[in-house]
Amino acid sequence: MSATASGADAKANGNAKSREHNQGNQNRKYSDEQKAAVIRVRKCSQTAFYQILGIEKGCSEADIKKAYRKLSLLTHPDKNGYEGADEAFKMVSRAFQVLSDAEKKTKYDRFGGDPDSRFGSGPAASSPFSGFSQAAGGGRSSMYEEEISPEELFKRFFGGGGMGGGFGPFGAENFMGGGGGQQFVFNLGGGPGFRVHQFGGRGPRRRPRDTNNGQETPTSISSLLLNLLPLLILFILPMLSSLLSSSPPPSPDLYETPDPPHTMKRVSAPRGLYTYYVDPNQAPDYTTKNWRALDVRVESKYIQQLQYECTREQQLQNRMMQDAQGFFFQDADKMSKARRMEKKSCDKLRSHHIPVEQYY
Repeated sequence: MSATASGADAKANGNAKSREHNQGNQNRKYSDEQKAAVIRVRKCSQTAFYQILGIEKGCSEADIKKAYRKLSLLTHPDKNGYEGADEAFKMVSRAFQVLSDAEKKTKYDRFGGDPDSRFGSGPAASSPFSGFSQAAGGGRSSMYEEEISPEELFKRFFGGGGMGGGFGPFGAENFMGGGGGQQFVFNLGGGPGFRVHQFGGRGPRRRPRDTNNGQETPTSISSLLLNLLPLLILFILPMLSSLLSSSPPPSPDLYETPDPPHTMKRVSAPRGLYTYYVDPNQAPDYTTKNWRALDVRVESKYIQQLQYECTREQQLQNRMMQDAQGFFFQDADKMSKARRMEKKSCDKLRSHHIPVEQYY
């Protein structure tokens, strides 16, 4: 076979393989939602970053990430075979790169347009994705001077396999140099105890270690007891108080007049306003302190009862005066009777030098 014939056959075979590959790309499937997402994004201006992500200006960082997460999954060309998906995916990635970088976002909100085109490219240290890569020797890599590609941004955002293995090259084994890749942890704000998010790496997600020695500090018994101290106080102290303090004995029956066997005379305290009688056999365990406490309770209840009855007397007198007033003329006899109405409980309060609250 001649060299020319061999070359022609090779060229023909290459063209056939190329046509077969292109035909495979054209047969990629896509959903109605994926198609709609590509069409909507491509209708936007290249620098209409808020419109591309479908969010409002002034939205939170969480809203920006949520929008990117949804749109990047819908427009990724490995899963979306609709024409223009690749371009839409790049537009979504660029919008997220700008809006997730605090400095670029500020410039974009103020001046519009692509911040890198207007102000020149530079380090984007404030972006949560701008400092992922570090050189093995401790120096900066080209990540700080170059923009992250849409594909690389996608990998890092989903942690190298966050897609559940559906995208092949995005699996954990191929991300950041295999299963032992470097992990990146950052705090979304606040002090200790706030949620920490991690991107990259395959190992279990842990909170940042102590930066002084690179080792976790073992929990000591003293610190453990210190953490449990509030619970100990909350549960143990009430139990101790209930064990140490005994409940008072039940109160005896009270009588206003002596009625055997209720012949033991007591006077309320501290003013001595009420005299009552009890059966001493009903309180054999009563101490002097217990009797004193009973005298105080009896007087408090007596005053409360007088105040309640005084209020009822004033209410009745008020109704009588309203009835005497009438619609057109006043009934003088009824009004005089209402004003002369005796209010015994109110009079007792006054005799005890206790203020009487007027109902009306």
